[in-house]
Amino acid sequence: RRHTAWAKGVRLLTDVGHRPIRASDVHLDEMVSVMPSTLRDIPDDDPARLNERAMSPVVLVRMDPAELDPTEGREDWHVDGIVAYSKICTHVVCPVSLYDRTTHHLLCPCHQATFDLADNGAVVFGPATRPLPQLPLELDDDGYLVARSDFTEAVGPSYWEREV
Repeated sequence: RRHTAWAKGVRLLTDVGHRPIRASDVHLDEMVSVMPSTLRDIPDDDPARLNERAMSPVVLVRMDPAELDPTEGREDWHVDGIVAYSKICTHVVCPVSLYDRTTHHLLCPCHQATFDLADNGAVVFGPATRPLPQLPLELDDDGYLVARSDFTEAVGPSYWEREV
């Protein structure tokens, strides 16, 4: 559960329509649900597709770069204020999807865990105990948004990390 379909150079596609995304396609304060282009390579009837689809959803948001407060080492993980975070709540797997553009908070509708996307996905309210994992971004040679790597921390709820 420490690896997803994201990897260096994997393009971000719109969740609906599966179109690659340029930075200019994402407007200020807009939230877009995205998926990795590598999911298209897995046949629809392959059980791995469902597993990867469950682990890989990402929310993309563009904010004013001056409002970002990245931790050391993450200063270049955004593209002109566009940040990407796992859409899987770190509390109990629900899809975080309610974005407040005035506070840059992302809310999980299941138990109201709230995350600050301007502050590295930090928990600001609710039962979640760790931030949303951030997906590092860059542009490819054609100007499309791509992942710089897979997530650098496990996605999903903390209880997934327990040894069995």
